Amino acid sequence: MAEKGLLKEWLTRRRRNRSIELAYKQMKSSVETVVELRRCLTAIMEGNFSEAEKSIGRLFLMEVDVDELRRKVLIELAKEEPSKFREDFAHLVQGLDVMADHVKDSARSLLVLLRGKKIVPKEDWASYLNLVDNVVLCTRALLRAIEELTGKSEEVMRYVVEVDRLENVIDEQYVSIMEMLVEAEEIKPGVLMMLKSLLEFLEKATDTCAETADYIRILLG
Repeated sequence: MAEKGLLKEWLTRRRRNRSIELAYKQMKSSVETVVELRRCLTAIMEGNFSEAEKSIGRLFLMEVDVDELRRKVLIELAKEEPSKFREDFAHLVQGLDVMADHVKDSARSLLVLLRGKKIVPKEDWASYLNLVDNVVLCTRALLRAIEELTGKSEEVMRYVVEVDRLENVIDEQYVSIMEMLVEAEEIKPGVLMMLKSLLEFLEKATDTCAETADYIRILLG
């Protein structure tokens, strides 16, 4: 693990390196997958199901790009002199990649519901959209924490704490939606299963953000 302040120095000296530039591009693209998921849910709320499917298609392509960028980043980082700092930064890259994987999996659950033309009450979709709004904020806070690693540690911690706060909010929303699904007698079992799957993948995406933020906290010492 990097000693306090040394990862900042390592990143600052390599700010214009191809590996670091690719890494930041990969991280931003990972966050955009969550933004695209929000667009999909917004389209569903508006009854624009064809646009929602197109949004999922875009999300799948974005996730492929994220994976390709991750591979390029790791190849470039492998050219760097072996160090704990290189491993630490690679860990952050992997964290955002895993988060994007969970977002893609949640989109698959949505796609099954859309293609099956399954009926879900609008108020239920609203609850999911509210949760995804907070997932977007959570991922953006994590990205800012990573971007601030070359700056003041106080700013990094401010965003790390915000990730923690949003994770707690999302946890409460998760429980609320689960309670809603348990009481939803008008929704067919198969639809409930996919809604539960969607919710669980969103929780995994949030947990990955929180775990990555915890890793940053450890790096700061």
